[in-house]
Amino acid sequence: MKAAIGKRAALSFRFEPMPKRTSTRAAASPTAKTATAGEAVTPTLAAAPVPPPHPGKIFRKASVLLPVALALLSSLNTLWNGFALDDSQQVLNNPFIRDLKNLPLAFTTSVWSFATTDIGATAQPYYRPLFSALFTLIYAVFGSGSAVGWHLVNILIHAAVTFLVYVVCKELTGRQRLSLIAASLFAVHPAHTESVAWISGVTDPLMSLLVLPAFYGYLRYRRSGNFYFLAVTLLGFLGALWSKETAIALPLVIAYCELIYFKEAAPFWQRLKRLLLIALLFAVPLAIYLFTRHQAFGAFVAGDDLRYPFSVAVLTIPLAILKYLWLSAIPVGYSYQHYTAFVTAPGSWQFLLSLVAVVALVVAIVRSPSRLLQFASLWFFAFLAPALLGIVTFDPSYLVQERYLYLPLMGFALLVASFIEWLAARQKNIEPQRLVTIISAVLVLLFGAVYVWYNTQWYDTVKVFQRVVAAAPDSAYSHAALSGVYASAGRPREAEQEARKALELDPQCIYAYANLSYFAKQKGKLDEAIAFLEQARATVPLTPITHTHIATILLNLGLLYAQRGELERAETTLQESNALWSRTIGYYYTGQFYYNQGRFAEALPYYETVLRRVPENYAPIRLTLANVYDKLNQTGPALAAYHQFLELAPANAPERDQVNRRLQQLQGTQPTK
Repeated sequence: MKAAIGKRAALSFRFEPMPKRTSTRAAASPTAKTATAGEAVTPTLAAAPVPPPHPGKIFRKASVLLPVALALLSSLNTLWNGFALDDSQQVLNNPFIRDLKNLPLAFTTSVWSFATTDIGATAQPYYRPLFSALFTLIYAVFGSGSAVGWHLVNILIHAAVTFLVYVVCKELTGRQRLSLIAASLFAVHPAHTESVAWISGVTDPLMSLLVLPAFYGYLRYRRSGNFYFLAVTLLGFLGALWSKETAIALPLVIAYCELIYFKEAAPFWQRLKRLLLIALLFAVPLAIYLFTRHQAFGAFVAGDDLRYPFSVAVLTIPLAILKYLWLSAIPVGYSYQHYTAFVTAPGSWQFLLSLVAVVALVVAIVRSPSRLLQFASLWFFAFLAPALLGIVTFDPSYLVQERYLYLPLMGFALLVASFIEWLAARQKNIEPQRLVTIISAVLVLLFGAVYVWYNTQWYDTVKVFQRVVAAAPDSAYSHAALSGVYASAGRPREAEQEARKALELDPQCIYAYANLSYFAKQKGKLDEAIAFLEQARATVPLTPITHTHIATILLNLGLLYAQRGELERAETTLQESNALWSRTIGYYYTGQFYYNQGRFAEALPYYETVLRRVPENYAPIRLTLANVYDKLNQTGPALAAYHQFLELAPANAPERDQVNRRLQQLQGTQPTK
């Protein structure tokens, strides 16, 4: 006779004779057949009652939601914030996101291609189609009348990423408590403020929302061999690349796992064979990404924003690493700007001390017997590496940005959680599990409180930069930045006060001169505006670090000379600016200078240079060239450029009607060869 037994009974089953007993259901029935003398009855057993779930088991399952709840609750106060910084362009003044028909344009244009009045922004090589597509969808649901819906999306994405952090850590380590601690610390880390409280800062959480499932798919594929999980990895990788370029670090992490982290799981040649297969498959989403990027930019790598020498950037990387580690471990003194002066000499104490510290840290990690410590460290540095390599394009005020820590902080949180368990296991006076709970709770509460307060600093752009000054009151660059923000907010008196304060702190603060010149120009004081720029030119020395800023001063100075009617002096100054720094914006405004003088033939080569440097699908430059060709009576090229503009411009572009009318006028004109 075979009896059904529950799982709990099966675990304690002993081979004993099972007593014959009648079914409890039969015994309860009034018509049940009873045994009579000499009659055999086959007993039936009732199904063993299923015991109620143990309260501890229910709690363990529910505890998975703790990190998600922490992420939601600690981010909730961002709903009271408004739009800030780039939100004014990316949300409030972005014509692309206002029509769902423009969704395909997200994959064929750059992030800033809509910025028709800012050629400098357009030339930036940011290709993030899922970011643009996300904003288009959010606009369709919430519009731009209120920022609440936009902040809500950021909060939900952060909560989802937090849950994925737990899932990935659990799959990687098999340790639930460790994973809960790591995910909880990740949920409330104050460095996430920029990525969650700033609407346009969602790029890193969005990328993480796709990187983590991709890595989880790899882990499941290793364990099961099911190619379905590998497909998840490849699709997640492609989506992550379409969200932000930093995702390119994922193959490096997977290669490390295959060759080192899981080195005891299989022989080396077997792991190498699997890695080669994964690498071959990874080439597919990477090729798709590069193809779509090429379609958008006309090149695999676009942009001319290399502001500083590569050697200087390399010398500064160790110092930047230490700053990022400090912001991870001691997340206090939040600021949107962490001014970091470039290290220019290999013999300087800044470089030597930073290099020694970083090398010592790397050696300690490599020599550590803990595989988990090594993995967590690799995760941190791998996903931070793109930001470190991008130093060559960043101004000193923005060289270190806390939002670049978003995904790397999973590694940091995993490391801290592991350290808490290690520390608790070595205490004799307190039960380890209780000590782990106490330490983790204290850290989560401290981080959470700081994080909630930091969120309030993103109420609007003015609040953000007031915090910048509060964090670094003796920094000229902080005051200069706040000066520009006050000007944009319609507070000219405070703007001028902050700019002059910047010059008091540093007479060579070139941003302060530029701001004061702009303020004077806005007041109609052209001579005073020119005087500020000439003073900057005479005061700030020309170095590999300052040459791009001086080139910008000369560009603005040349345009002001033109407004004052000093055309020859203006032309010379503009040419000097372009010689000092060859960049798209310089050529564009030089072309505009010649165009405004009616010197269309001289303007043409500058605009054609701009065309080669901006993304191929950037429609406004086609319209500009069409106008130049039209002025030069080159009807054929003008017609072609007008048609290209119509093909590339959004459906709701306001210039479409005017272009169509001009095309009708040119239809019967004989094109020039």
